[in-house]
Amino acid sequence: MRKIVFGLSLILIFTIPWEGAFHLPGLGTTATVMGIIVGACWLFMIVVAGQMRRPVLFLFAVAGFVAWVALTTFWSPDPVESLGSVYLWLQTLLFVYILWDLYRTKAALLAGLQAYVLGAYTAVGGAILNYVQSNAFYTNDERYSLGNTNPDGYGFILALGIPVACYLAASPETPKVFRFINYGYLPVAFLGVALSGTRTASVGAAIGLLYGLATLTKLKTLTRVVVVVLLGVSLFVVLPIVQPLTSFQRLGTTGTEVTEGDLNGRTGQWAQGLRAFMEHPVLGVGTDMYRTVNTLNKTAHNSYLSVLVEEGLIGFTIFLAILGIVALHVLRLPKWDRNFWLTSLLVWAIGASTLTWEHRKTTWLFLTFAVVAAVIGARRSSAPNDVIDLTDDELVEVRLA
Repeated sequence: MRKIVFGLSLILIFTIPWEGAFHLPGLGTTATVMGIIVGACWLFMIVVAGQMRRPVLFLFAVAGFVAWVALTTFWSPDPVESLGSVYLWLQTLLFVYILWDLYRTKAALLAGLQAYVLGAYTAVGGAILNYVQSNAFYTNDERYSLGNTNPDGYGFILALGIPVACYLAASPETPKVFRFINYGYLPVAFLGVALSGTRTASVGAAIGLLYGLATLTKLKTLTRVVVVVLLGVSLFVVLPIVQPLTSFQRLGTTGTEVTEGDLNGRTGQWAQGLRAFMEHPVLGVGTDMYRTVNTLNKTAHNSYLSVLVEEGLIGFTIFLAILGIVALHVLRLPKWDRNFWLTSLLVWAIGASTLTWEHRKTTWLFLTFAVVAAVIGARRSSAPNDVIDLTDDELVEVRLA
């Protein structure tokens, strides 16, 4: 039963990068439907087995944050709307615990990361299809994504996949065929980010590529030469395609927008959010209520500010504690794994500064996997032979009344 649920979870992770491509009436995105299936099967498995993995501090912190989010509905100006957000946060908590319970070994973790890269490939395919059909999300600067997904979020999904692909390609545990697939993701992601025209995603992608260059030192000299040549040829082929794109040319204005611009109107919107925070500093305005405190009726486009304004100092402190717990776990990893996870978290942090991503599955996938990687690393260092089953002290009995 566990193998079946694990397999379903891989499908769920695969759908996350392109979840915005399809919306099923009354059910939501493909990832949402898969999440419901995985959640139901996992709960059934727990009931039958009577055991689940013992939670760690990270899980308790996430549960505490979700509990606080639920409390903010009591002072929210629109409790019904806030309750809808609480329901999504409860799904997030379940998603985090399922990942924690299922991904217990290095092989499982690598499989999960590989599923994300394959899903990101699919996302680029959707954007290319929209480009071929001249179906731009933003017609004024011809920015493309998959389905009706906002190009900003789509671009960062691809950027997050770059360090993952590099890590998998250079990992000795990865089968050779998947190594080439992962290296092939780099030019594909470059094309996808160019189509999105997402400037901040281009910064995150650049950081991921720098990490990728560092991973080349792990390869044999001949393999290193082959990889560099193949990537060079791919860039030679892709560059003439993206150069005429208005979306690609938009990426060249990144520096000017940061130093002289208003980040596409975000700075003014952030100022309104900060004023609302000063009026409700401790408790916040209520979850999912950022739209009510700015004249544009938009989300914060900044995860940290969104949490600060909606959940107040109390919720923001818990959120920072979660990030701190993840960072401490990552810092304990061996150098090779530590560099990968620090790079991935840095790319996420950059994306979170311009996107409202505190509730996104992608966010909690990477945060949870980082903690999982650290726990696996600690266990492997004390017991080199990686095993699937957990020891008794890592399991708790589930007693049904």
